[in-house]
Amino acid sequence: MEVKKIEETYERVSKALGWTTDKQVSLAVAMIYLSRGREFDEDAHRQVSELIKNQEGFMSPLRAHLHHIVTAYLTLGEKPAQEALELLNANQRALNEHKFWKSSYTYLGGLMMTRPEEAARARELYKAMQTHHPFLTSSEDIPYVALLSNQEGDVQERAETMNRYYKELRSQGFSAGNQLQWLSQVLTFDSPVFQSEVAGRVVAIRDFLKAEKIKVRAEHYPVLGFLAVAKADGEALRTIVDMVRELEASKLFRWYGQWVLPSAVQLTLSESVQLHNKGVAVFAASVEMILQAQQAAVMLGMSAVIASSNNPGS
Repeated sequence: MEVKKIEETYERVSKALGWTTDKQVSLAVAMIYLSRGREFDEDAHRQVSELIKNQEGFMSPLRAHLHHIVTAYLTLGEKPAQEALELLNANQRALNEHKFWKSSYTYLGGLMMTRPEEAARARELYKAMQTHHPFLTSSEDIPYVALLSNQEGDVQERAETMNRYYKELRSQGFSAGNQLQWLSQVLTFDSPVFQSEVAGRVVAIRDFLKAEKIKVRAEHYPVLGFLAVAKADGEALRTIVDMVRELEASKLFRWYGQWVLPSAVQLTLSESVQLHNKGVAVFAASVEMILQAQQAAVMLGMSAVIASSNNPGS
């Protein structure tokens, strides 16, 4: 995909969403449309936006930071927007009923789920993860847990496998923390069984990117996991590197360097011939969703920091 197309789409989205919308949100929305191979339809986006505003309470996260990201998904979804919004809220309520505190993360989690019944397994997996990382496991894990809740396999085994991936990659120089935990979760997408070759693939991908002088930040760890599970080969990685170079040269990404690698991966996966395989296509759709959820989560964190700095007495 040409960088010019990305820049033009971003400009259209940014103008449509208005100056009050964070530019990183506009970029995330533009990437949603581009990675789906769809043109940004301002009228369709506005209609779904109004639907959400009319039906959600004033304090709902769907009317705040997540608004336009969720709007884009509902606009592009297979279900009618009204039906999709009702399902999202049903999923979110189910997570609340299973002791997940209502937050932006439960809405993101609801976006990952196909039906409310998955909330029970999400809670079970979350609790199993806490036995291995009681202090690290938090609300930020909800989107990943929700995504994995509809995957087959024993919940306890999946949590144990996550822990094994975490320890193995920690020994390979990956930094400890939330990002490494998210990576370990992503690696169980295909199977709850530990596979040493999958961990090895992550290390190889990281080393390849570093050899190409591409900075791999901790927030990029889940992206490496997506590539490992998708079994990205040398040709795919070289295509990603080429896209990274193009994005780095773009004025648009000059201020958003942290999004260069995830964006390059999104665009490369969306255009990959491998996506003609139904299983890979389903996985790729999940990859896109979790990438955008990650971006939203980071933006929420940034917003919280800004808010606290503006209210030192809080």
